[in-house]
Amino acid sequence: MEHFLVRVRGRRLLLADVHRGSGGHGVGYGMTLIRMRRVLLLGRVLPATVFFVPSRSALNTAVTELESDDVRIIKPRSAAARALTALWILAAPFRIGNPWLWARRTFAQMVTGPFYRAVEHSTSLPRRVRRFLIRQGPFYQRLKAVSARYAAKSDTAWTAKYRTHVLEPFRALEDAGRDTPGFRLRLPAEREIEASRQAARLGIRPDAPIVTVHVRESGYRTTGGLTQRGWDDIRNAHIEDFFPSFQALVERGYTVVRLGDPSMTPVTMPGVVDLATSPDRDPWLDIWCTMRSRFLIGCDSGPSWLAVLLDLPVLTVNAVHFRDASRATDRILCKLARDRYTGHLLSVSEMLTEDFLRVGFKGDRYECVDNDPDDIQRAVVDMIEVIEGREQPSWPQRRFNRRLLEVDRQKLGASSALEGVAVAGRARGTLSRRFAKAHFAPEDASPPSAG
Repeated sequence: MEHFLVRVRGRRLLLADVHRGSGGHGVGYGMTLIRMRRVLLLGRVLPATVFFVPSRSALNTAVTELESDDVRIIKPRSAAARALTALWILAAPFRIGNPWLWARRTFAQMVTGPFYRAVEHSTSLPRRVRRFLIRQGPFYQRLKAVSARYAAKSDTAWTAKYRTHVLEPFRALEDAGRDTPGFRLRLPAEREIEASRQAARLGIRPDAPIVTVHVRESGYRTTGGLTQRGWDDIRNAHIEDFFPSFQALVERGYTVVRLGDPSMTPVTMPGVVDLATSPDRDPWLDIWCTMRSRFLIGCDSGPSWLAVLLDLPVLTVNAVHFRDASRATDRILCKLARDRYTGHLLSVSEMLTEDFLRVGFKGDRYECVDNDPDDIQRAVVDMIEVIEGREQPSWPQRRFNRRLLEVDRQKLGASSALEGVAVAGRARGTLSRRFAKAHFAPEDASPPSAG
């Protein structure tokens, strides 16, 4: 991630571009939120004032306007923000300490970006000329290699700072059984007032407990002009499978607030507010509702990471990895795998073996199996016990977490569900209780007898 740590008048400032990768390309909403959280953690522990470099192409800018008492965040439309944006631009050749590499990378991006796009879409140049100019020959590959070298150097510098000041000290605190530093975020006062009014108009009572929900569908990338990849299809789920869970929550006094985008399947149920398809949909209202949630039910998508940013417990349903189990209150239902050759439905313990992780979902052998409505409903009810502090970790849950540690030590986890069910670092959360009992290792789900 491109960043710039500098002292101005004795004050440490951390400038970071959370909207674009080091290669210059935009990143998704979820990755933006992950980056924001890391920047805020680093700003908290240094300490440093944080400034998120603005981007005109950002999917949601509201999150960068949140405020905190734990780490100072520069308001994006303030005079200080304009000055820091100018500093960011002027300091560009020196951010990674190699002005020559920056100059070469800037030229490479101009050629492989605006120039190539202009030639590709030109109506005045003959087709043969266009194909000749934008062919991905040796010159093009050299330009891409320069961009890759710059990105690697920038990412290495960021990773070193984050590991030194956050990851390693936090791990030491966790090993000692101590709490790690965090931060609390809030809406600006005027946004808080307006969001409260909007919520009241939609029937969201301030005294009613809220559960926010985001069930990923394909329309978001399509309406945004983005390509729907196979990886994106794997992450999708069907909103109808969640209806029994919504009913169970409403019966227990909760208001269910569905987040998303207007392309999603509309939901009309008593006690459910469908912000995704509502004409009153607003990014500030999304954040307001998420902040007030008891927990969020999500998939592998951006709103789940908004909950993490806001320190909200997450129940991840139809997960295709185990990265969302980093906090003690996180619970997971993963998609299961069925062997297309034999019809065998793998248990989670079988999915955490080298045989499966080597192939995962990238080949033709295994197909993803979505969580069924009964599993989801049971997990939602179990999640209420988690947030109320009444859940006692079960034997299958403990076995699952031990197995995750083994997979991590053996370097069997991969970075993407296309490579298998990925594991990233320590898991303080776990599988949902009854899902673990049913699917971790059904044939051996009870603890060994004494003696």
